[in-house]
Amino acid sequence: MNKSSYIKSLCLGAVLIFAGIRVNAQHIETSVFVNGTLPVVQFNNAVELEPFGSFAVLDRNSIGKGASAGLGFTGRFGLWFDVGVGELQPYVEASVLWNNSGSKIRKAYDNHADSLGNYPTFPQYINIPVMLGLKYRYNLMPDVRPFAELAIGYDMLIITKNGYPSQTYRYKMTGELAWMAGIGTYLGEFVSVNLYYMGLGNHYIEYSAKSASPAEEVFEGRPSSSLGVLGLRVGFHF
Repeated sequence: MNKSSYIKSLCLGAVLIFAGIRVNAQHIETSVFVNGTLPVVQFNNAVELEPFGSFAVLDRNSIGKGASAGLGFTGRFGLWFDVGVGELQPYVEASVLWNNSGSKIRKAYDNHADSLGNYPTFPQYINIPVMLGLKYRYNLMPDVRPFAELAIGYDMLIITKNGYPSQTYRYKMTGELAWMAGIGTYLGEFVSVNLYYMGLGNHYIEYSAKSASPAEEVFEGRPSSSLGVLGLRVGFHF
């Protein structure tokens, strides 16, 4: 399924779910989350880096595996309704998750200045997942309401260009199916905290190295890697 079909399917699913339960909804909730993220699975595996110069540091063995902890922001819209033994909330959300380069890659870049003394810029990892999900909440106490949630969606990955002024590495990625599972609790009416795992898919990545002279183009390759993040969220609900 291509990018357009994924997004259309998510939008249609959101419309059908919200239309079907709107009449039974107890209240609307709009949420904003601050995310701390930690790459896991292949996204953060230790790798042996290729020498910088005629090969990119993010080569076919290490691309997608060199990110470190980062931050993110999420916006969510959902509808709560009572199911007798708690509350259910179908929701739709969109996030922007940023991860810096890992220390091993930063060290390799810092140790490889070019002949003019320029140090290469680091790559940055940006994921933009759009999710359609369902959350269950149980009113344990007035100010403590634990919940669990599960979502599925579509993730768009961006790895920023990096390298020397005279030799730049660029990356093109496909969007992929993503999913999320999490647990947490509300602390009062307006604040929540939760731990979650987000599987961001097996992105198909094309990378190339471009130098100042078109005749010196280095290489192209098409590796793929399975990405995921473990995250901690603080949510604010209105």
